[in-house]
Amino acid sequence: MPADQMSDSSSDERHVTGDSCHSSDGGHIGGVHTNMHVSQHLSDSTLSVSSLSDGDFIELPAITVKKDDEDEMAAAAAAVAAPTIQISHVQDQELIEAELVDTFEKDENIDELFASQRMAASNSRSNLNLSYGGSHESIASYYSDAGEVNYGKIPVSGEIQFALDYDYSSCILKIDIRQCKDLAPVDTKKNRSDPYIKTYLLPDKTRSGKRKTKVKKHALNPTFNEVLKYAIDITELETRTLWLSVWHSDLFGRNDFLGEILIAFDEYTFGHDTLPKWFQLQERQQEPSELKQYKGDLFLSVRYVSPGNITTTTKNKKKKDTGKGQLEVLIKEARNLSGMDSYGNSDPFCKGYLLPDKSRHGKQKTDVVKKNCSPMWNHTLIFSDVDLEELKERSLELTVWDHDAMGSNEFLGGVRLNLGTGRSFSREVEWMDARGEEITLWNAVSDMPNAWIDGSLMLRSNMEKQ
Repeated sequence: MPADQMSDSSSDERHVTGDSCHSSDGGHIGGVHTNMHVSQHLSDSTLSVSSLSDGDFIELPAITVKKDDEDEMAAAAAAVAAPTIQISHVQDQELIEAELVDTFEKDENIDELFASQRMAASNSRSNLNLSYGGSHESIASYYSDAGEVNYGKIPVSGEIQFALDYDYSSCILKIDIRQCKDLAPVDTKKNRSDPYIKTYLLPDKTRSGKRKTKVKKHALNPTFNEVLKYAIDITELETRTLWLSVWHSDLFGRNDFLGEILIAFDEYTFGHDTLPKWFQLQERQQEPSELKQYKGDLFLSVRYVSPGNITTTTKNKKKKDTGKGQLEVLIKEARNLSGMDSYGNSDPFCKGYLLPDKSRHGKQKTDVVKKNCSPMWNHTLIFSDVDLEELKERSLELTVWDHDAMGSNEFLGGVRLNLGTGRSFSREVEWMDARGEEITLWNAVSDMPNAWIDGSLMLRSNMEKQ
C-alpha cells in the first residue's frame, strides 16, 4: 500500500468527542462530513450518530433537560461534550478524510485547537513536526488523499518556483511555494487542472511527515504563495531528501501525478541564496526511496544533420569529408547546480563524448562560466562523420564539472542519451543505460533528422550504470 494511503494508527476506529472528531492518535479531524450525520435533539433528550456506509447506528444514553432550569441546561450541555463514541468499520476512510479537509478552511480558529491536541503526541513520535504559524492550509497534510497512484497517466510538463530557507534559531525548514507554470492539463477538453503541491522529507513517508498546499481550481499556471514548514534539527535535515510533487486533485477518483523534484540536503548550503528559483518538473521513474539525489537540470537541443544539409559554418574543417552526417548538440544552460566553494558557487563547464569514442580527439566541451550555479553556455558541440543508423548503437554522454584551476575538477552531474538497450554493436556495455526522457529525446533525434529536438533533463548524481 502506498504511504499516502497508510494510516498512522493500527486501528480503523475514530473517536468523536462532543461536536468534534479526533483520530485515535490525537489529531483533530473535524466536526461534520458527508458520510456521517450527528443529530442532537434536546427536546427528546437523545444524541445519536449513524454511519451511512453500512447502516450501523450508535446511540448515547438519553439526557434529560428541563428547559426552565438554566443550571440543569448548563450541566446537560457539559454532559453532551464529554462522552466519547467509538465508530468501527468505517468504509472508504481515505475518502472521508479527504472530504474533511475542506471543513478546516471554514474554521478560522482551527490552528490553536489542532496544535494543542497534536503537539503532545507528535513530540514523542517524530521530529518532523508541523510549525503552526497561522497557516491552517498545511493542517491538511496529516491526511491521506483519495489514492495518489495515477503515475504516468498525464505527461509531465511545466516548472515550479519555490525557495528553501532554514531558521537556525528555531530549527525550522521553510519551503516557500510560489507558483507553477505550463502544467499539463488533466481535463484536455477544457484545458485545465486542479493542482496542489505535496512534500515529504525522505525517507519519512508517513502522514505526519506530509505537507500540502491548497488546491487551485482550473489552473495551469497556479499561484500558491504558501510556506510549508518542518521543525527539524539541522543535523537530522542533512540526512533527508526533499520530495516535492505536484498533483491534480480529483474528489471523485484518484489524484493524478503532474511532476516532481528531489533535493538532497547532505550537501545543500542554506543562507547564501534564499530567492525563489524555477525548477523543471520531472517524470517519476522509480520508487521515492530509490530516487537519486537532485543535482540540477540540463537544457539542450540536439539534431542529426544529414550530409547534404551540413553548412560551411558548422562543418569541422579539420576532418576529411567522408560523406557522412554530423550530430550537433546545443548546450543551452544548466540550472540549480551544486555549489562547491565556501560561498555556495561553482565554475561549471559541460563536456561531451559520442560513445564508444572517448578519445582525446572525440571530446567536446563548453567554456567555463565563473561563480554561477545556473550557467548559460549556448555552445554547440559538433560530432562529425556519423551515419544516422549509427545513432542506434552510440551514446551521447554529457557531464557537467566544476573547474578547479589548482586541482582536480569536481563532478556536478551528467546525462546519457541512447536507446537504453545495454548493447552496442552486438556487445554488452554499461553506458547504453539511458532511461525515460533520455531515451525519448534520442529516439526523436533519429526519427526527425535535420530538426532541432529540445529537451530538459535532470542530471544524474553519478555516471554508474542505472
